[in-house]
Amino acid sequence: MVTINEAGVETVEEQVSPVTVVINEAVDKGFDLIFRLKEDGSLWDQHGIYYDPEQMTIAYSRVVKEARGDTPGVQSTTIYLLRNEEGDKGILVDADGIYEDRRMDSFIHNISRLQQPAIAPQQKSWPVKRLVWAAAGLLLITSALSFKLISRRK
Repeated sequence: MVTINEAGVETVEEQVSPVTVVINEAVDKGFDLIFRLKEDGSLWDQHGIYYDPEQMTIAYSRVVKEARGDTPGVQSTTIYLLRNEEGDKGILVDADGIYEDRRMDSFIHNISRLQQPAIAPQQKSWPVKRLVWAAAGLLLITSALSFKLISRRK
């Protein structure tokens, strides 16, 4: 919206969307590549460099919900901050609604699945019952020794 202030200077008022705020904060933190998914589901940046999903990790993700004047209802946008072991960091935006795409879901699922650590086999630990019995036995032994020491002093 263009207005003229008291000094006669033309000013432009813009309302910054929450998505823009999140993206600007990410760029300030060094996430300066803009990632896009191609038709085949592969990840590319704005320079035409391909990134293997197995090498990428999700550093941060945020869902931003906002009402837009041009469309009814609340639209949600998910912003993913991605990085790889070589230090490449960038932004991948998933706008829901009319832009929803199964390729994005599949790609993010693959990264998330690869990020999850393998479940380590649980070490055997003593069940609570065994610990209670061990404590009771220890208490009984110390009581018996204490009684024996007290009876010797008399």
